[in-house]
Amino acid sequence: MNTTEAAVREIDLLKEHERVIGRLYAAYANRFPQERDFWLALSQEEDQHARWIESLQAKREQERGVLIVNRFPIEAINHSIDYVNKLIDQADRADLTPIKALSAALNLEQALLENRYFEVFASDSTEVRRVLEMLAQGTAAHVERVRRAWHESKQPPHSSARAPSAPGT
Repeated sequence: MNTTEAAVREIDLLKEHERVIGRLYAAYANRFPQERDFWLALSQEEDQHARWIESLQAKREQERGVLIVNRFPIEAINHSIDYVNKLIDQADRADLTPIKALSAALNLEQALLENRYFEVFASDSTEVRRVLEMLAQGTAAHVERVRRAWHESKQPPHSSARAPSAPGT
């Protein structure tokens, strides 16, 4: 496989990775109707991330200044896609709790940031750098939202037996 073919394959896999994560979040939305809006929003944003990566692919084909940096092996992306597909297969299991779903999502999103998946691209193009920044920011926002939801789900429910005291009483 030549460099161009490898670059196209990596881009395709990164798009597929975003899409499969979006499908996972859609499966979680179906599994947990009480958090449906949360999961569907994440799912839709993952689809947007895939479209952004697709725009980078088009930009790469149009301009010679867009480079693909071979930072990690294709096998690593394939392994992650397989892992997410297994999570999708397990999404309707009775033992899947909201906290387990949030934990899986948090691990996935953090891995994207920690492994700098989106740094496979390098370019002098302002547009490409802007898209890469949006991908990184979107993923960081997902980490924060999922982390916040995870912490909130770990909090014990507030007891309604005790009404808060009014100030000064």
